[in-house]
Amino acid sequence: MHVQLLIADLLLPGASLPRLEALELLLARGRRSLQAGTEQEHWLSGRFGIESTDEDGAAAASLLADGGDPGEACWIRADPVHLRVDRDALVLADGAVFSLNEDEAQALAATLNNHFGSDLSIEVQHPERWYCRLATPPRIRCTPLAEARGLPIGEHLPTGPEGMRWHALMNEVQMALHEHPVNAAREARGELPVNSVWFWGNGALPKTAAAPAQRPHNQVLSNDPLARGLAIASGGIGAPLPPGANAWLQGAPKEGTALVVLDALRAGARYGDREGWQSAAEALERDWIAPLVQALRSGHIGMLTCHLIGAEQSLSVETVKNDLRRFWRRVKPLADYAPIEQ
Repeated sequence: MHVQLLIADLLLPGASLPRLEALELLLARGRRSLQAGTEQEHWLSGRFGIESTDEDGAAAASLLADGGDPGEACWIRADPVHLRVDRDALVLADGAVFSLNEDEAQALAATLNNHFGSDLSIEVQHPERWYCRLATPPRIRCTPLAEARGLPIGEHLPTGPEGMRWHALMNEVQMALHEHPVNAAREARGELPVNSVWFWGNGALPKTAAAPAQRPHNQVLSNDPLARGLAIASGGIGAPLPPGANAWLQGAPKEGTALVVLDALRAGARYGDREGWQSAAEALERDWIAPLVQALRSGHIGMLTCHLIGAEQSLSVETVKNDLRRFWRRVKPLADYAPIEQ
C-alpha cells in the first residue's frame, strides 16, 4: 500500500520549528520535490482533477460527506463566524476558536431563514457547517474559510460580477444576528458571539470528481468534510481520521493508495497559537509519522509520501523501504527545509 500524508502549515517561514526525528529522516533519505505554495482546499481540488474556477463545488462535496444529498444543485457554505473590530478592519474567527452546539446553531439559522425567506435558506448539517441551496450559480469567487482565519476580511470577501450583492447580504446577516438571544447568552458566559456567516465553496458537485479515472486515492482519512466528500464523489472511501496510524494499519488494505489529511496545525498557525501549534506538531510525529516510518521499515506498507504544503512553498518527499538505508544522506533539522522569511 502507498500511504500519502497531506500536512498543511508545518514548514512556516521564520518559525522556530521543532525537531521531528521521523519526518526529518524521511526528508533526508527520500526523494524530495519542491512546488509552489498552495492552500489545502486548492491542493485537494487539483488532486481530484477539478479545475480552479469560480465554481469549485466545495460546498456540495462537503455536504455529501456530512450526510446530505447535493444532487445536481448549486450549493454554497455559509459557515458561522465571529467578526471582531481590530482598528479599522473586521477580523474573522471560526469554529476552531469557539464552540457552537446544535441547539444554538439551529436557533441562529432559524432566525436567518425567517428573515431572508427563500432568498437564503440555511441547512445545518453540523453546528459549524451550514449550507445554502441556490437556485442559480452566483457569479462570485470566494475565499475558503480556513484561508481567511485570523485575517482582516476586506481582501477576502467575494469578488466577481455579483460580489457586491453578496457583501450586502453578509451585512444583512450581521444585522439579523445582532443582539440575538443565543449571542446574548454566549456573551454572558464569556463566549464569542456568532455575528456573521462566511460564504464560500459555491457550485455543484464537481463532475470531474465523479469520474473513476480521476480517483487518485482508494481511501481518504480526514476530519475535513471536503476531503472526504471528494473521495466519496470519486467512488472511493472517505472516512474520519482515526486516532493514529497504528490503530488504522491493523485493518488497512494491503493494496491501493490512501491519503491521510493531517490539518491540525492550520488553526494554530493562522491564529498565532504557538503553544497549540507546537503540541499538534509533536502529536503528528508521535501518532502518524513515526508509526508509518516503522511500518515502511517492516514492509507493512510499500511507500510513504509526505506532502508538506503551505502558502509560501510546498515540499513533497517520497520514500520506499530501501531509501531508509541511505545512511550517507545526513539528517538535517526541519528548519533547514522551511522557506526563508521575506
